[in-house]
Amino acid sequence: MAWWKDATWFQRISLALLVLAIAVDGYRMATGAGLAFGFILFSLTLVFFANRRKILWRVRNRLLLMFFLLGVVPILLILTMLDFSTILVLGQVAANRVRQDLDARIESIKAVSEDLKTEASHSALPESLEEIARRVPRLEAIIETSGKSLSIPSTGASLTAIPSWLGPEFQGLFESEGRFYFGAAARSRTTGAFGYVLIDNETLARITPGIVEVTAMIAGDKNVNVNIGFDPSGSRVSVDQKGVRTRALATHLPPKKAFWDVSIATIVNWPLKTATDPKSEVIMPIASRPSLLMKGIMTERMASIIVSVLAMIGGFLLLVELASVIASILHTRAITRAVHELHQGTRFISAGDFEHQINVRGQNQLSDLAASFNGMTAQIRLYIGEMRKKEKLESELEIARQVQSRLFPRAIPELKTLELAAICLPGRVVSGDYYDFVRLDDHFTAIALGDVSGKGVSAALLMASIQSSLHAQLTFAGSAPNPSLSTATLMALISQQLYESTPPEKYATFFCSVYDEQTGVLRYTNCGHLKPILVRDGKSTEIDGDGMVVGLLPKVSYEQRELMMQKDDLVAIFSDGVPEAESVSEEEFGNDRLAALLVQNSSEPLDKIIQAITNAVEKWAHDPDARDDTTIVLLRKR
Repeated sequence: MAWWKDATWFQRISLALLVLAIAVDGYRMATGAGLAFGFILFSLTLVFFANRRKILWRVRNRLLLMFFLLGVVPILLILTMLDFSTILVLGQVAANRVRQDLDARIESIKAVSEDLKTEASHSALPESLEEIARRVPRLEAIIETSGKSLSIPSTGASLTAIPSWLGPEFQGLFESEGRFYFGAAARSRTTGAFGYVLIDNETLARITPGIVEVTAMIAGDKNVNVNIGFDPSGSRVSVDQKGVRTRALATHLPPKKAFWDVSIATIVNWPLKTATDPKSEVIMPIASRPSLLMKGIMTERMASIIVSVLAMIGGFLLLVELASVIASILHTRAITRAVHELHQGTRFISAGDFEHQINVRGQNQLSDLAASFNGMTAQIRLYIGEMRKKEKLESELEIARQVQSRLFPRAIPELKTLELAAICLPGRVVSGDYYDFVRLDDHFTAIALGDVSGKGVSAALLMASIQSSLHAQLTFAGSAPNPSLSTATLMALISQQLYESTPPEKYATFFCSVYDEQTGVLRYTNCGHLKPILVRDGKSTEIDGDGMVVGLLPKVSYEQRELMMQKDDLVAIFSDGVPEAESVSEEEFGNDRLAALLVQNSSEPLDKIIQAITNAVEKWAHDPDARDDTTIVLLRKR
């Protein structure tokens, strides 16, 4: 009851289905209907999947399942394939026996028709013609000579005239007025004879009697579906024809002689000629037994000997399989004992007891594993110390990330004639990219973007140094830009300061600009940075200007340039994390794709433009862990 309370609904349903399957099979066995193996197998499968975690938790059960899948299942599949193949082969044997019988009957009707034609051409009496017709049981005939027609028998014939749509040399099966016939025609220049036999239950019973039972004869077309199955009382063939289901059951087969003498059901297709379709066919469901089909091939005693030999071989193989299973269980126990001890050892470790030792038995791979486990605890202690150091470093990096985030502008300035937006996505925990908006007074706003060489903490520290230098120089410039302090002079001062305070290999690319709110002029200096992109009137161009990177050489001179911004002009300033993102084929994203995105989305809000760019770069880059810092600053003239 405790298990039932803790069980899931899936486990309860699967168990209920298994109980139902056992009850149904018990009832079927009591009534002699046979077992429903499919229902039990399905229920057992559901129970296994519902409780697989509990069943397969122990390694022993997993190994036993593996032995079953590798040993027992292939044998079952082979036996199933042999049984299926035997049924198919015997079904073809039964079909061939029926075809041979049909050919023989049609040939006999053809021969009698030839004799009737010959006799009728010599003006034979009706009594002699009827004598010839009796050579084939239940044969009827129509004889046409000298413009006269004679039916045999003279009264009660199934047909009154030879169907006009049958050819002069026809022999085979045909359909007339909804009934089937065997028929064969023989014709000379003046005389014609047509013999036929009505196909009814009596005629079907005469086809391969005692060997194969033909249960029905059904006209076949594209709307006919045939399903071959088995019935406790014999073989079964179900036929769906134009919405009407016909069940043809073989009930006249002799009782089976042994367990292997099962019913075999199949169908035979035979050409059928009709008034509307000369290339139709008829479907004949047939049934038989292996013992009947083997008549004439081997004696009953020989068949019993063969079955007995096969049973002995099968029993021997079953004993070998049983011995293999027992040996597998014993071997599995030896393996799982070592695994169990290892599992217990892990419990001690999870409790913090790294001094626990496992008993080492024998000299094999499992004993080596136990010895390795014993030597693992010392390594774990070392790893724990390293992990604590790493956690401390990660904590410090998180603090550095939080500090760096405060260096970026907390709010974007609200300008009357210029929209601003920006984003910085670090490639690692901290970023070597830097952007800034500094409102100098009501008319002037400084806009900057820098990219420090390298990644990680060193780049972030250098970025912080550049940010402090920029703010210091702008503060010294006063509340409004000093005409003598251009962006070129500003970058020369910052470059010299960076050169004097950093190692020689450290430098940064930088784009520094000052926007004039009154005139709409953007004064800028490009220090080795990627050229920004200007979108004007639906076309993109690069903003001219280039210079030496910051902090690499002493006493560097820079150039200041101006851009007169027009209404709806869009300027994109970006770091190399955007155009240098590489795809799987090592193709860079490139400035052309970036420019196309800017042109395509130039009328959208700046935040949406940034989102479109970052999404495109993220889809393009094949290795997000190796990507560079990505920084984008957008300016749009109102």
